[in-house]
Amino acid sequence: MQLILLCIILITSGGMAPSQGSLLQLKKMIRQATGKNPIFSYLNYGCHCGPGGRGQPIDATDWCCKAHDCCYEHLAEQKCYAHLDVYKYKYVSGDIECYGKSHCEKEICQCDKELALCLRRNLETYKKQFCLSWLFFCQGENPEC
Repeated sequence: MQLILLCIILITSGGMAPSQGSLLQLKKMIRQATGKNPIFSYLNYGCHCGPGGRGQPIDATDWCCKAHDCCYEHLAEQKCYAHLDVYKYKYVSGDIECYGKSHCEKEICQCDKELALCLRRNLETYKKQFCLSWLFFCQGENPEC
């Protein structure tokens, strides 16, 4: 659900610098952690990776995206602007270290870190056929955060 803006920004951003917001940092972080192109691999994956977010998540990767949406919702309640605030991080030996000047920057980075590492943990169960699956499989109640 929260990844709607990711879709728009990532597709239209081209060569924008990382200072354009945390969504570009998220894209880079996912690529570093998984080795996959976030746009082609995760943008429309399952029921919660990408635009919208409805129904039961269909696998562990989809649950990662649902958890990330919930993390961003929690930050919005704290008046943190997850799609705009810029944070700093380092990718070192397979781990992600978050830095930031403010509480919000650190927390946004932490949400993104949790998503990237969750996606990496679930690479073995990732299924290409679940890209665009929201067209067919997204049924049932949307789990609460």
